[in-house]
Amino acid sequence: MIDIEIVYWISNPAGIAAIAPLVQGRWRLTEGSAETLNRGYLDTFDWSVYLAGATLEWRSAAPPPVLIWSGLGRGAETLVQVAPEEPGFPGDLPPGPVQSRLSEIAGIRRLVPVMGIHTRVRHLNLCNPRDQTVARLGLEESRFRDPRSGATGDLRPRLRILPVRGHAREAEALRDALAGLSELEPADSPLLLEALAAAGRQPADYSSKPAYSLEPQARADLATGEILLALLNTLEANLDGTRANLDSEFLHDLRVATRRTRSALGQVRGVFPEDQVTHFKEEFAWLQQVTGPVRDLDVYLLAFDSYRQALPAPLGADLEPLREFLQSSYAGEQERLVQALDSDRFTRLQTDWRAFLEAPAAAPDTPNGARPIKEVADRRIWALVRRVRREGRAIRPESPPQDLHELRKSCKKLRYLIEFFQSLYPKEQSRALIALMKDLLDNLGGYQDLAVQAAHLRDLAQRMSDAGAASPPTLLAMGALIGNLLERQQQAREAFDPVFAEYQDRANQRAFRSLFRPVRTPVRTASK
Repeated sequence: MIDIEIVYWISNPAGIAAIAPLVQGRWRLTEGSAETLNRGYLDTFDWSVYLAGATLEWRSAAPPPVLIWSGLGRGAETLVQVAPEEPGFPGDLPPGPVQSRLSEIAGIRRLVPVMGIHTRVRHLNLCNPRDQTVARLGLEESRFRDPRSGATGDLRPRLRILPVRGHAREAEALRDALAGLSELEPADSPLLLEALAAAGRQPADYSSKPAYSLEPQARADLATGEILLALLNTLEANLDGTRANLDSEFLHDLRVATRRTRSALGQVRGVFPEDQVTHFKEEFAWLQQVTGPVRDLDVYLLAFDSYRQALPAPLGADLEPLREFLQSSYAGEQERLVQALDSDRFTRLQTDWRAFLEAPAAAPDTPNGARPIKEVADRRIWALVRRVRREGRAIRPESPPQDLHELRKSCKKLRYLIEFFQSLYPKEQSRALIALMKDLLDNLGGYQDLAVQAAHLRDLAQRMSDAGAASPPTLLAMGALIGNLLERQQQAREAFDPVFAEYQDRANQRAFRSLFRPVRTPVRTASK
C-alpha cells in the first residue's frame, strides 16, 4: 500500500483539470491554501551530501527556517531541524539531527550553494463522502537559478500526492485511477537533479582524484598530457575557493594537484621536450612554495584542539595564546597567497601550461613520446618499486631522519604513478597495492610531519617570546607539546619496521612484479 508521497510531472499547470473527472463519484477535490517555497540546495564542493545518498535543502521562508536532509530513493530517510541562518560549516549549526549527520560526512568542508529553486504551490484536498481528507495534492510550478553560472529557467510542473495517515488504501486507489493519464508522468528525478540537468550540470562533477581511462597502446606523450590536463582542471577548479578561503580543503586540493603535476613531470621521463619540462617544473615548484605558508597555518589550526587534548587540562588551556598568534598571522599570509594567484606569473603559468597540453601532438622527437604508454609506465613504476625496496632495506635504527624522508618521497612518487596509470592494470590488484603504499606513507608521513611540527613550534615559541606574546605558562605548555610530538614521532619510527615488512612481504612483491616488471624481449642471434 502507498504510505509515502508520489510525484508526477504534469504536462501543464491546467492539466490538473484532467484529474477532476477521474475522482468524481468517489472523492471530491477542494481548494486548499497556496504558498511559495524558496529552496536553497547546499552541498560541499566535493558533493559529500549527494555521495551519501541525500540532498540538503534550506527553506529560508519557512516559519521558522528549516534545514531538510532528504534521502534519495523511495522511502529514504528525511531529517529536519530549525536553522535560522543558511549554514556554513556543519559545526556552526545548533545541535540537531541534520547537524549530526552533516558532521559525519562533511568533516571540515563548508556547505556551499549548488542550486536555488523558487516554487509556487497550489494545494488541493482529496475528500471522501464523509468529508474526510484522504490525501493532499500539491501542484508545483518551479523556477531554478544556478548560483555558479547565474542561469535561470523553468522546470516541469509537478503534482505531488501525499497520503493522509489511515487512508493509504484510498491513496493507492487514486494512483490506480490516474494510471495511464496522458497529462501525468511519474517523476523519477529529484527536483535538485532536474534543476542541475536544466542548468547543464551534473552532481558529483568534482573529485580531488581525477579518474583516467588510458589505452595501453596510446602514445605516451598524449596519455601523459591527458593526465596532466585533468590535474590542471582540478587545480583551477579550486582557485576561487582558495582565493575566498571558503575552507581549507580548497587550498589542500590545489596543492595536491600541483604536487602530482610536479611528480608526473619528474617521473614520466622522455615524453616531452626537456627544456619545456624544466621550465614548467620550476614554475610549479614556485606555486608549491607560495601556497605553503597558508597551508602550514591551516594544519596547525586544524590540529589545535588535538594539541590541547594531548596535554593535561591546565597545560592545554595555557596554549590558547599560541592559537591567537597563529590566527594573527593568517590574514597577512592569505593576502600574499591571493596576490600570488592574481599575479602575471601565475596567469602565464595557467595559460602556457594549458596551451602546451592542448597543442596537437608533435613529431616524436623525444625518447619516449611515441612509445606505448603501458611500456613507459611499466618501466617507470618498476624502477620506483625497486628504489623503494632498496631505500627501505637500507634503513637502520641509527639512520638519520633524512633517509626516511627520502624514502617517503620515493613512496609518494610510486603511489602517484600507480594511481595515474591504474586503468592500465587489473583494478583489484592495483587498488590493493595503492592501499599498501598508503599504509607505508601514513607511517613515514606521520614521522616526518611530527618532526616538522616540533621544529616549527620551537621557532614559534622563540618568536612569541621575542614579541612578548607568550607568558611563561604558555612557553612551558608549548615545551610540553613539543615533547609530546617528539614522543609520538619516536613511536612512528618504532612502527616503521613492521610496516615496511608488510611492503616487503613476498606475496606483495610478487604482485608488484606481475603487474609492473617490463617484459624483456629476447635477443635474437644470427643462425650459423
